[in-house]
Amino acid sequence: MAAHLIGGLLCKYNLPGDSIDEVVLGNAVGPGGNLARLSLLEAGLPFSVPGMTVDFQCGSGLKTINIAANLINSGQRNLVIAGGTESTSLEPNRQYNSKDRRYRGEGVFYKRAQFSPYSIGDPDMIEGAENTAKYCGIGRKSMDTWSVESHKKALKARSKNKLKDIILGVKTDKGIVSQDENIRRHPSLKLMERAAPILGRNGTITAGNACLTNDGAALTVIASEKAVQKYKLKPEALWIGGDSAGVDPNLFPLGAIAASKKLLESLNLNINSMDLIEINEAFAVKVLAFLKYFNFPGDRVNVFGGALAYGHPYGASGAVIMLHLLEALKDRNEKMGMAAVGVAGGLGVSTIIERCD
Repeated sequence: MAAHLIGGLLCKYNLPGDSIDEVVLGNAVGPGGNLARLSLLEAGLPFSVPGMTVDFQCGSGLKTINIAANLINSGQRNLVIAGGTESTSLEPNRQYNSKDRRYRGEGVFYKRAQFSPYSIGDPDMIEGAENTAKYCGIGRKSMDTWSVESHKKALKARSKNKLKDIILGVKTDKGIVSQDENIRRHPSLKLMERAAPILGRNGTITAGNACLTNDGAALTVIASEKAVQKYKLKPEALWIGGDSAGVDPNLFPLGAIAASKKLLESLNLNINSMDLIEINEAFAVKVLAFLKYFNFPGDRVNVFGGALAYGHPYGASGAVIMLHLLEALKDRNEKMGMAAVGVAGGLGVSTIIERCD
């Protein structure tokens, strides 16, 4: 998928393969190794182009954009392809070595890596979301309602072809996949209310207000002023800044808040400086906690819907929301936007861009 997108970007912007200084890709649950290098070689880029793979879990795709921008700002690179790729359907089975104290026997696999010492707490994603809902006083109805609206916004965006310029179809054995497959055609609060809590009767997180896991890839071209002039590129947005932050791993959805707050303060901006915001919707509670903390209007967040509707290909999702943000800023003729992700293990990453005229 990543190689397919690399080829698509070179074609779209009329770039020769040797113009790319580096490829930086996020990936969380792949087979290991340097998928960025594998992907760029699969795409036919020259042997001389280096590739770097970043595992910042579901924040990886946005983290790579910040890394690429900083490589350019430091003068080390002029043209970088950054984003992420993930195939959760091909996630390999993983097993601890028999010498590891976490080993549970032959044929017993672990679903995810350990993110935090057990003495602190290393909750699964659903547990962390439940903890956050309780901590922030966010009820199930508000989560279900946000999820329904996410699907409705995504349906509307699709019907009006709002995202057509950033989607590249993928050829499969069953034909060409040219649109996201998870958006519910008839979303309703009544349907959401029928979903059973995942962690027991008193839980609030359900299959309705939590995202599905997906296969997907999303890439961006990050360029210096020199590269823009040399290759006659038309910039879509200026990277203003990006940052990461840490929070209690038991409340990992709050990472998006912490990273955004840190970034805004470092740039001497406030939340009201943002015209639009994209927050990765792994869970509805992530967005609702963000809105509650910043007292930010919900109609300016995830205006085309989010991961609750489109799905969540972990390593790619940060780049997905950046592309959605770009399209939303253009569609609404706005200038300043922020993308943010709350990350497993108690992390967050945030990026601010300004749309170019």
